[in-house]
Amino acid sequence: MEDSYHELFGFALYVPWYAKQLMLAAIVGLCIGVERELRGKPASLRTFSIISTGSCLFTILSIQAAGSSIDGSPYDVTRIAAQIVTGIGFLGGGVIFKTTDRIEGITTGALIWLAAALGMACGFNQTGPFFWTCVVGIQVHLVIYVLYELIYFTRERKENGAKANNT
Repeated sequence: MEDSYHELFGFALYVPWYAKQLMLAAIVGLCIGVERELRGKPASLRTFSIISTGSCLFTILSIQAAGSSIDGSPYDVTRIAAQIVTGIGFLGGGVIFKTTDRIEGITTGALIWLAAALGMACGFNQTGPFFWTCVVGIQVHLVIYVLYELIYFTRERKENGAKANNT
């Protein structure tokens, strides 16, 4: 991983090695946020982009800060990653609430957790797990949504049929 320089409008543009990782994390968070925005959820574009980018940055910082302690033993880069998981769990739990007849926000909480994990994968430069988690996560989320809509449609149809038979 190396820094690079590019020319932009006659000026030299310095691009640090981690810029691609941060941009990828921001984009994947934005994509998750778009889906949430389209469904009218309060946590959407900015929230997911910030969560993913922040996780990526904390991960990069943990790698950069890793060195040796005074006694020469190496620092553990996973300590910050573990704290990201804890903090995101707290944040994700905060969006889940109970109404009188149902619990809401569970999917948003789970997606917050996923966005942070994807940001961490970018930070650790783990493109394979990042890519396949995106593929599987999108498939699961969309396929299950279609299945949910089918079940809801079938349930409504049965209830409407039962009401018609009772009158």
